[in-house]
Amino acid sequence: MTHLEERGVDSPAVCADMLLSAAIGAERLRLYMEPDRLASDEERATLRDWVKRAATHEPVQFLVGEAWFHQIRIEVDSSTMIPRPATETLVEVGHRRLDASTDSARILDLCTGTGCVSIALLNLIDRPQRAAARMQEAEQAARAELVRLSSALGAAGGTGGNEGEPDGAVGMEHDPAIDESIANEPSSNAEEGEPVAAGESGSFLHASVVATELVNEAVELARRNAARHLHADRIDVRQGSLYDPVTPEERSSFDLIISNPPYISDVEFERCPPNVRDHEPATALRGGKDGLDVIRRVIEEAPVWLAPGGVLAIEMQYDQASAVRSLFGAAGFGDIEVHQDVDGLDRVVSGRLHDGSI
Repeated sequence: MTHLEERGVDSPAVCADMLLSAAIGAERLRLYMEPDRLASDEERATLRDWVKRAATHEPVQFLVGEAWFHQIRIEVDSSTMIPRPATETLVEVGHRRLDASTDSARILDLCTGTGCVSIALLNLIDRPQRAAARMQEAEQAARAELVRLSSALGAAGGTGGNEGEPDGAVGMEHDPAIDESIANEPSSNAEEGEPVAAGESGSFLHASVVATELVNEAVELARRNAARHLHADRIDVRQGSLYDPVTPEERSSFDLIISNPPYISDVEFERCPPNVRDHEPATALRGGKDGLDVIRRVIEEAPVWLAPGGVLAIEMQYDQASAVRSLFGAAGFGDIEVHQDVDGLDRVVSGRLHDGSI
């Protein structure tokens, strides 16, 4: 850690933990639970190499091949940018602003990169269904236990001894009506296939994502991450710039367009730390002189692809809120909101399309 700190590496203690835990193939918590664990020669060699590279500001996430985002593990590589905690705000805003009046949602994720936004968003949308499924399993188990107990008690009552004998049964007669009433008890919404908590954000039975990405290697990365998190059948990753891979038949069909596009201005890019400026791809970071080159196209073309009343949510640089709000208004969006990230900085702008017709 001292070696990394002396060379100006950001968060040296966290980096040291990440490198060591990855080198020995253990979770970070085990570093503190097993302080006497000895590393093998191969593990020590790997760690020495990683520390040397980290000291030159190569991102630790690239070295270990993964990053955490919205409580999930995401594979990363140098084909695209590393997921940031600030982008979790984009996921939460998109989820909250989705209209849950229908039982399905179509989402378009532009500049998907690792695919982390699509994956985290589907996880949030699925949460009510996962909770309902767990409740259903518990309910079914409870019913089965009641049936078993009623059968056991009834059987005991039917095989007991004569009155006054100490080894007689409990004395409770079996009542078939108990089993019938349990079996006929009304089922929950989840069992009937109805939305859980209808009308609340994210209460869809089904959601699917079209995710577009310019860089071929990042497309493959996003597909691997989608498969790793069991969403390969719901996230259609397509190669191309922004809306280019979307077909004419998909016009006016998306309930949400969400994007973390390149938005760092030329001036701000020169201020970026070396682990960002020298190692993460400029195609995923730089947005031109004012940082709005890509954002402009995302906003201006969004009405073509959004369904009536659909939502657009975009991540931006902390000082771009006023300009981005104006772009939203000029494109026909209303109900425009600016959302702050975990550091209290303006980070996301969202708005709802007044009229989906073009």
